[in-house]
Amino acid sequence: MSEYDRKRETKEFDDTKTGVKGLLEKGLSKIPRIFFHDQYILEKKSVSASPEYSIPIIDFEGLNVHAVRRKEIVNKVKDACESWGFFQIINHGIQVSILDKVTEGIRKFHELETEVKKQYYSRDVKRKITFNTNFDLLQASTANWRDSIYFVMAPDPPEPEEIPEVCRNIMMEYTKEVMNLGFTLFELLSEALGLNPNHLRNMDCAEGLYILGHYYPPCPEPDLTLGLSNHTDCSFLTVLLQDQIGGLQVLHQNQWVDVPSLPGALVVNVGDLVELITNARFKSVYHRVLAKNIGPRISVASFFRLHFQESSKTKMYGPIKELLSDEHPAIYRETTSEEIATCRYTKAFDDTKAGVKGLVDAGITKVPRIFIQPPDDFDRKSNPQFEFPLIDLEGFRDDPNGRKEIIDKVRDAAETWGFFQVINHGIPDSVLEEMLNGVRRFFEQDTEVKKEWYTRDYSKTVVYNSNFDLYSAPSANWRDTLFCQMAPHLPNHDELPSVCRDIMIAFIKHVLKLGSCLFQILSVALDLKLDHLEDMGCAKGLALLCHYYPVCPQPELTLGTSQHADSDFLTVLLNDQVSGLQVLHQNQWVDVPPVRGALVVNIGDLLQLVSNDRFFSAEHRVLANNVGPRISVACFFRSDLSASPKLYGPIEELLSEDNPPKYRATTMKDYLTYFNTKGLDGTSALLHYRI
Repeated sequence: MSEYDRKRETKEFDDTKTGVKGLLEKGLSKIPRIFFHDQYILEKKSVSASPEYSIPIIDFEGLNVHAVRRKEIVNKVKDACESWGFFQIINHGIQVSILDKVTEGIRKFHELETEVKKQYYSRDVKRKITFNTNFDLLQASTANWRDSIYFVMAPDPPEPEEIPEVCRNIMMEYTKEVMNLGFTLFELLSEALGLNPNHLRNMDCAEGLYILGHYYPPCPEPDLTLGLSNHTDCSFLTVLLQDQIGGLQVLHQNQWVDVPSLPGALVVNVGDLVELITNARFKSVYHRVLAKNIGPRISVASFFRLHFQESSKTKMYGPIKELLSDEHPAIYRETTSEEIATCRYTKAFDDTKAGVKGLVDAGITKVPRIFIQPPDDFDRKSNPQFEFPLIDLEGFRDDPNGRKEIIDKVRDAAETWGFFQVINHGIPDSVLEEMLNGVRRFFEQDTEVKKEWYTRDYSKTVVYNSNFDLYSAPSANWRDTLFCQMAPHLPNHDELPSVCRDIMIAFIKHVLKLGSCLFQILSVALDLKLDHLEDMGCAKGLALLCHYYPVCPQPELTLGTSQHADSDFLTVLLNDQVSGLQVLHQNQWVDVPPVRGALVVNIGDLLQLVSNDRFFSAEHRVLANNVGPRISVACFFRSDLSASPKLYGPIEELLSEDNPPKYRATTMKDYLTYFNTKGLDGTSALLHYRI
């Protein structure tokens, strides 16, 4: 098991461009390790034998002939969308001969000579015709046993000659038939919601059509893998044509239910976007496809959605106003179809629990699109005319003259920069180096070991993941993070990762001592008594964020950490010698030079708030690099979140008629909640609290 090199094996497989079918043609009797799924995922039993677990079948015969019959069909569609999210339809208007030709056309494509298919092989999601194995092959922790061809058929269809010749005519004909059926389905859904029949069509739900032709070869070890992992569809509606092999399962009442193959029937399921616009009246449910030792299985999935076309970035969709009331308020925010589609890639990445490092280990040469930042975020230049403050703390405690000089320098830096570096701070270089090494050891463990800590539950003492705001941020950042809550209650020894627990505990003791010194300096710099800020509880809590920024193949397209200010009182940052940190000073980005043995200190939002803008919480960011990894350890001084909530507002001693309070009071917990909900969007959370 230890000899398994996923990065190498995945890349070697992808480079063949022959897909899963190519593996089978080599005569293999055991599936490659990259296709293995965890056993708990592979519970394949279905409860379909029970009458109450029978996928609804709706007959469209007479739909447009009798009003009573139409009403009956609308009610059945409504019930299926609300309770199952899935149903099958018969007598839908598409001839069986056309359905047979579509599945045969997809089969013919996948059974072409490899050299012919290779011209379509790509991982560029913006191409109109693409062939590959697993859209998320390089991100997912395990691969699925299928090959796919993708067609973007509406609103801007490909030229006929762009479509593979073996399925060209039937794909063009089938697209027209499915579009017409889609119009009918959206009318029925509109009526089922009590809306005008054209409501969903007028919202452009049927504007885009994206067709996937899946080919599931017979699998020599079907109990070890899946044809398609558990997922929901990032569409408005999906219409699925499947052959007679079987394998599709739907999750209903927490039970997997087989979807039987009915000749001439089509499977229809609610997509994520319809769940969103109906405010969860209709359900987008999980489904999957089992691997089989017979086949190949062929299916053709038609997704009604825009697929990364320009309008998919701008047109907003939210809960339909006519469906909302005081009793049924909106439970989803507005979004674009592109954001929903991107979320599928985001979830696939998150589910690997391997982080950004896992992508690099998999051998990627291009940054996945979920990490690509808007172009206007990318002026990477630093203004060299500014000299970043460097303050020597030597003599603070025993030299009165030196003490005053240090306080003056800290005051000036806190008021004008919000950032400074300190040397002779009392923490031995050996401790700093070992702390960086400990963080490196954690992130460079086997993924299976790190997975124990992977979570998005921030109530836990130790949290490992990639991007705390992964699902809400416009773009993901190129970093992985280990979060540890270290004070006021030091975790038990065995709660911390073994590869770095001893140095974490030693390091934190030094940092707490340094923090006490810094808060004393800042108190005096504000003309307050020495212990004022400490007595307020500013240094009671301490959280560690250990960041690991892997080498990036396209650093000009992404960021290590987006522009933000810190949601604490004070941050003490340990950097290695790989540059990348920049501070926004006088509307110019300024590099923070790595200084061996130095620590970076910056004012947090809450210190700006309690100082009533005397001190400044500056925006900063981290660039992605093509060297590295870059490692940093950020120590966030906060109040005690476990104690009774304490309100923090501008310090009374700093206020006057000429300097009234500029912020309303808040608790540490409320501020963090707002900050984390807002995410790293380049705007200050302080604006929310400004009077």
